[in-house]
Amino acid sequence: MFAVFIDQVSPRIHYVLEELLARRLQCELKIHTVPEDFIKDNAQIKIQYVTSAWPNLPGFVVIQSDIMLEDKVNRFFDPLVSSFHLTPEGQKYLLQKCQVADVPESEILRITRFLSEPFPCLFPNDSALGFDVFAMAFYFLSRYEEYQDFEADSFGRFGFDSALESQWDYDPAPHVDIAFFHFLGAIHAEHLSPQAGIIASFDIDIAYQYRGRSWQRQLASALRFPSLLFERFRVLLGSKDPFDPEETLFPFIENLHVEHRIFWLCSKRVKGVNRQVKRRFAPFVEAIKKSARLGKIGLHPSFSLHPQATWLNEKLWLEHTAQQTIHHSRQHFVHLVFPETYRILIELGITHDWSMGYAENVGFRAGTACDFNWFDLSSNKATSLIIHPFCIMDVTAKNYMELTPDSAIDAGRTLKEMVFLFGGNFTFIAHNESLSERVGWEAWMPVFESWANPKIHVNGSMGH
Repeated sequence: MFAVFIDQVSPRIHYVLEELLARRLQCELKIHTVPEDFIKDNAQIKIQYVTSAWPNLPGFVVIQSDIMLEDKVNRFFDPLVSSFHLTPEGQKYLLQKCQVADVPESEILRITRFLSEPFPCLFPNDSALGFDVFAMAFYFLSRYEEYQDFEADSFGRFGFDSALESQWDYDPAPHVDIAFFHFLGAIHAEHLSPQAGIIASFDIDIAYQYRGRSWQRQLASALRFPSLLFERFRVLLGSKDPFDPEETLFPFIENLHVEHRIFWLCSKRVKGVNRQVKRRFAPFVEAIKKSARLGKIGLHPSFSLHPQATWLNEKLWLEHTAQQTIHHSRQHFVHLVFPETYRILIELGITHDWSMGYAENVGFRAGTACDFNWFDLSSNKATSLIIHPFCIMDVTAKNYMELTPDSAIDAGRTLKEMVFLFGGNFTFIAHNESLSERVGWEAWMPVFESWANPKIHVNGSMGH
C-alpha cells in the first residue's frame, strides 16, 4: 500500500512511519533508502520523506524536520506552530460521515463550524503539505515536552498548564489526528482513517466506604466525619456499603454495550493517597475475582517511593487473586514520570498503559485518541509498550473543572465527536465512588451513561 523513500536513516523516522502508516492504518509499508528500489516498488501510494525533494523520484513530498535526525532531547527546544484549514473535500467527507451516522442536525451545524476553523500544526515548511506531519506526530507521541523542564504539580505530575497545547486558542481536540487526516486528504486516502470506538474504564481506589478497615482507621474516620457515624455503624452491622462494587460498578458494567476495563489499587500499605481496604478482606478479594470473570482487569499501581519492588508485589498479588496474568495498568492519580515510569512497567511485564491523559483538564495529552507504541527518547528507541490515551475523567469534570452534570455531558459529547470524525477511542475514566451517586456525585449517573453511549445524542435524543 505505502512505499516511502527516506534519504536519512533514523530510529525516529522509522518509528513514526511504522506507527502512522503501518500500525494505525493497518497497511503494508515498505521504507526505501535506495532510489532505484523505490522507483520499482509498485505500491499504490508513494511518499518522499526527505530533507529536500528528489525531482527525479515519484511520490508526495514531505520535508523532514531536523528533530527527526537527532538522538537526544533539547531541553530548550520550542517547535514552531502554524495553522491550516482542512480542504473543502476533507470537510465534505467528514460531514457525509455524520449524515450517514444520523448525527443530530444541531450537532452537524456545530461540527460544520468546527471543521471550517483553522487547526494548529507543528514544524511548518515550504512543502506542498505546508508542515512536517510526521515530526508533529513524533513530538506529541514521544511526549517530548515532558522530558523538558516544567513545573510539576503537587503530585509531581506534568499538567495541562505546562503543555504546549495550553498556549493555543483552540478547543481540546486530537490535533495529531486532525493533522494526519489532512495529510491523508492530500494523498487522496481519507478513507483509510481509523475507525472510532468507546472504552469505559474504571479505577477502584477505595472499594468500600466503610468496610475492610482496621479499628484504628475506623476510629480515625469516625472522628473526622462525625456526621456519617450512624451510617458507618449501620454498614458495619450488615447494611450494604455505598461504594461496594457489587452495588455500583458491576450493575453498570452489565448494562454496557461497549468495551470496558477495570483497574484495581491493591497496595499492601494503606496510608496517605493509597487508601484502599485491606488486601485480606474477603469481599474485596471476591470482588476482584468477579471482575476478572466479567471482563478485562488491570493493575492500578500505588504511589510509592520504591515503585519497582512495590508494584511487583502488587502485580503478583493481583495475578494470584485474579488467577490471570496482568498486562494492563493505569497509574494512580495518572502519575507519569518520563522515562522512569514506563521503563519500570516494561520490566514488570506490563505491555499496555492507560495513564495518558490530564488529571485537571479534558483533552488529548498525546494529541491523539489512537493507541500507540511508546518511544523512549532517553534511549532513542521504540518500545513494545502500547499506550491507550483517555480524554475525560469523572473527577476532572466535577472537581477540577467544576462542571455541572449537564456541562459534563456536553464536554463528553464534543470529545466523542472528535473521535468519531478522526478515529481512535473515546476512552473515559470513572470510579466506583462516583457511580454510587453519593458524596457529591448525586445526579451524575446520566453523565456516565452518556459517555458510554455509542451514539452522539443531545438533550436525550439519540442517533439511530
